[in-house]
Amino acid sequence: MSKFHRVAKQPLMLWHDAIAGIITHGVNDEAVDNLMDTLRRVVDADGSTLIVYPEGRQPYCPSRKRRKGEDPRIHIDQYLESAYLLDPFYRLATDGSAEGVYSLADVAPDGFKQSEFYRVYYRLVNFGDEICLIIPTENASIQVSISRQDNKPKFTAAQQGLIQRVFSTVKAILLKWWASSQTVQKDHFLDSHLECALSNFGSSVLTQRETQILQLILRGYAVKYIAEKLEISPETIKHHRKNIYAKLDINSQAEMFHLFIDSLRMVTPDSPPDPLSDYLKPPSSN
Repeated sequence: MSKFHRVAKQPLMLWHDAIAGIITHGVNDEAVDNLMDTLRRVVDADGSTLIVYPEGRQPYCPSRKRRKGEDPRIHIDQYLESAYLLDPFYRLATDGSAEGVYSLADVAPDGFKQSEFYRVYYRLVNFGDEICLIIPTENASIQVSISRQDNKPKFTAAQQGLIQRVFSTVKAILLKWWASSQTVQKDHFLDSHLECALSNFGSSVLTQRETQILQLILRGYAVKYIAEKLEISPETIKHHRKNIYAKLDINSQAEMFHLFIDSLRMVTPDSPPDPLSDYLKPPSSN
C-alpha cells in the first residue's frame, strides 16, 4: 500500500477507533469529549465545540477542543451569556427546527461579515470557516461546531462530505448521551426572557418599523437585504438607521451591539419586554 493511501485512510481510521472506544466503554461525558476531538482531527480543524441549547434555558458548553496550547475557553463565556441569540446557526435551529450539517456559507446573511457579532465572535478568535452539526431533541437543540482559523484553507467539499457521512452516528451518540445526562443548571434565567428581550430590544424608544430594522441589523443583514425584505428602498433603511442611532445615542453598529449585550446583563424574569427600559432608566436619587 502506498504512502498516499495510508494518509488518505487516516481520518477514517481515527474515526473508527473512536467509535470502537465508545462501543467498548459506553456513551458518557468522556466518550463525548473524545468524539469532539476526533471530529476536529478527521477534518484537520482547529477547534470543535459541543453546545447544548435547552428549551427555556440558557445554553451551556459540555466540551470544547482546541489545538494543543490554545485556551479552549476563549470567547465562549460572553457568547453563552447572551450573544448566542445573534448566532445564525442558533437562529437556524430555533427558527426552523433544522437538522443536519450546515456550513457558515449556508446560513450567514449577506452582511454577516460586516456585523459586529462576526467581528467579536469570529474575527476575535480568527475563525475563517465553520461547519455546524445540528441535532434537535424534544427539549433542546444540540450543536457541534467544527472550526478552522482564518489563515487556513476553507473546508473542502470532501471534508464536508465526510462530516455528512458520519452525521447519523454522531447524532445517535449525542442523543443517547443527552437522554442519560440532562445536566442543565437550574439557576439560569429562562431563555424565553432573553428571546423576548431580543425581539423587543429598543421598542420602548423606537417606532415599530425602527425596531424591526434594528433586529435585522443586529443579526447581520445587509441594508440591501433589509430593504428587499421590508419592500422599501435602501435609502429609507439608511434614514431609519440614522434615526435609530440618534434615539439610542450611539454612532455605529459596534455601539449598537455592545448596548444590546450590556442591556441583556440586566434581564431577569421580571424585567419589562425591552431590556433598554431598565438599562436607560435614570439612577434613583435615593
